[in-house]
Amino acid sequence: MKVDQGMDYSIEKFEKHNDLRGQLVVFLKNSNLSASMKEFGQIYFVTFDGRGVVRGNHYHKRWREWFGVVSGKLSVELMDLSTGETVSLVLDGDSDDYIRLEIGPNIVHAFCSLTPMASLLNYTDTEWAPLDTFSYELTKTDEVVEFGI
Repeated sequence: MKVDQGMDYSIEKFEKHNDLRGQLVVFLKNSNLSASMKEFGQIYFVTFDGRGVVRGNHYHKRWREWFGVVSGKLSVELMDLSTGETVSLVLDGDSDDYIRLEIGPNIVHAFCSLTPMASLLNYTDTEWAPLDTFSYELTKTDEVVEFGI
């Protein structure tokens, strides 16, 4: 489901398969990827050890990324570098549906933990390259939530 016609991002909801053992969610399938994105990139598992922890605050010129909150709750700030358009989202690992956020190149992204602990799964369509990561302070830790609140 494309959320915005201008900014290159989308939000998709997926069913959580729950039973006595826990939950199972299909995060990303080959059929979700266009032909140009079939080459494997990298998978990250990211943790946020405290309320108010900020990660991201950067963009990539080549990467396309998919994010899913595994546990906890995160606020997400996005900004399109070409238009200056911004979007604010909250992704909650405990929601009834599993939510996946996809962003394209040149979308500044920052994640801030709204819970004492949170974790995030991140898939990228290419391997990390230091020359394709550009810092951009979109969210400051002290502007979002103080630690320990």
